[in-house]
Amino acid sequence: MNKIQRILVPVDFSETSKRALEYAYQFVSRFDAKLDVLHVWRQSEYAGDEMVVLTRSEPELTLSTFLRNHADQQLTEFLKGVPHSKQMLESGEPAHVIARVAGEGGYDLIIMGTHGRTGLSHLMMGSVAEKVVRMAPCPVLTFRVPEVKK
Repeated sequence: MNKIQRILVPVDFSETSKRALEYAYQFVSRFDAKLDVLHVWRQSEYAGDEMVVLTRSEPELTLSTFLRNHADQQLTEFLKGVPHSKQMLESGEPAHVIARVAGEGGYDLIIMGTHGRTGLSHLMMGSVAEKVVRMAPCPVLTFRVPEVKK
């Protein structure tokens, strides 16, 4: 078994991914590992270079650039006060991008949140975490926040 030196934590800005990030710190401190955070945003099929956004504070931007900038701002805000080695922003289908980044970056472990969907919502939306587990070049630890029963 290889030593865990690099950990990748994909985040989607949900409470579950925030908790998975907190959980990852236990591994970071235990193994003296580096923690990198990845957010994958989906580019709209309507966000081509011919679509522009006009704002008061910025020059004319393509819709694609505007959406990327917004995702970058969200990631920076999400990680405020959270120690990490590197933050990355990529676009595409989340599971494929996470697996690709993990392989290209030589990560030893992926720690990610899962929403624990079942039934119709799982069938309709699929599970990014489930797909990552199948495609990742390294072990994947999934973290789920248990539902509070009423």
